[in-house]
Amino acid sequence: MMLAAFCSLPAAQPYPSRAIRLVVPFAPGGSTDVLGRTVAQRLTESLGQPVIVDNRPAGGGTAGSDLVAKANPDGYTLLVGSIATMVFAKALHGHLSYEPMKDFEHLGLWVTFPLALMVPAGASATNLKALIEQAKARPGTLKHGVQGIGTSSHVFNELMCSMAGIKVINVPYKGGAPALTAVLVGEVDYAMVAVSTALVQVGAGKARALGVTSARSVPSLPGVPPIASEVPGYEALNFHGLHAPAGTPRAIASRLHEETTKILHRADVLERLNSLAMDVAASTPSEYRAYIEAQIGKWAPLVKASGARAD
Repeated sequence: MMLAAFCSLPAAQPYPSRAIRLVVPFAPGGSTDVLGRTVAQRLTESLGQPVIVDNRPAGGGTAGSDLVAKANPDGYTLLVGSIATMVFAKALHGHLSYEPMKDFEHLGLWVTFPLALMVPAGASATNLKALIEQAKARPGTLKHGVQGIGTSSHVFNELMCSMAGIKVINVPYKGGAPALTAVLVGEVDYAMVAVSTALVQVGAGKARALGVTSARSVPSLPGVPPIASEVPGYEALNFHGLHAPAGTPRAIASRLHEETTKILHRADVLERLNSLAMDVAASTPSEYRAYIEAQIGKWAPLVKASGARAD
């Protein structure tokens, strides 16, 4: 009887057997969203189930990250993480609702990339030196549009201001695209956004890039110097990677890592990401965990020294 009962139990369904939710904790149009949708489309094809992007733009990325941290660890709720949610959040928030190193399986580093400092096409400051001089002449009056308090644009700008000896006002938005829109309509004087977010407006002649946060110029923004050309020693790179709730079965985590690594190395994906100044990393889970730990060690003292806070 026991054997008959055992044999009647349904077999475990293979993974995946239904739609997967990929949480992007920022607004549509930004770098996290662009990358998430690029991977989700191809992951849908390789897994044979829909991978649906779910934008959750709140709390500088922490709201969407918390949602995934507390989700069922079954491989059906995933997160596109960033330096904001995995590195800065702990240093900036006095009471963060999740633990970046404990509450997630870090499945793989996807890309690293710089931000571009953007002003309207008709701005009086036509180079970074002029913008810094304006900020020094009018301390605490220039407005910087950030893609959420505690995000890369917030911290990268705080670092630049600290090193350049200037003070500005941070005005928060729900992502890079809304922050850049604020630049275009004159709500703020400048914004730091991902190159992927900047390119359309630069190409349309509506915005101008004055500098990039990487140590070197990027091919997709020819002629735009690194911020370090005016602020010696400055360098800051964002990153994106894949995360699942802690406790996700190893077989599922491995499958997701393998499939996304293949996608990142596809010729069409590499071409797309290179055009957006995103450098593909495609690390192993253990390498990604070590990378995040190293980034925390690097940035926590800088965040503390800058005085930046998210609450």
